[in-house]
Amino acid sequence: MDGTLSTLIAVLGTLLGATLTYLFQRSETRSSRQFAAQQQLRSERMAVYSDFAGAVTEFRRGQHDRWHRKHEDPAGQAAFEARVEAYRLRGVALHALFRVELIASGPTLVEAAHHAYDLTSGVHKAADKTELSARGEQAREALQQFVRLAASEIH
Repeated sequence: MDGTLSTLIAVLGTLLGATLTYLFQRSETRSSRQFAAQQQLRSERMAVYSDFAGAVTEFRRGQHDRWHRKHEDPAGQAAFEARVEAYRLRGVALHALFRVELIASGPTLVEAAHHAYDLTSGVHKAADKTELSARGEQAREALQQFVRLAASEIH
């Protein structure tokens, strides 16, 4: 009888140990998957947000170039080419904005991205160099605000 009881206790102990090991490993696997998914999302957000910042920066440069070429010779080929390039850069920036909308965690960051895009879109409408500088600076500051918000979301 003592031998049977010892065997039964050993079997129950083994089963309990195996069950606890299984539950622990399942929990660890779930935690590892969640961590990997969070890291992947963080990496994707970093790429999308930095692509947006780069696209808007290039768009702003294109808007400045468009303004300068237009004021040098409104009917010239350089003005036409600068306008076409500004349209292309606008499309790139708009595409990057859509990506931000798809991946951002909340409306505050999306609103900041829209604000930076909208201010950049109006840079070429400046009446003179002083206004051009002011509009460009406002667009740059709006983009910096977006970057600050994006950085806080990523970290």
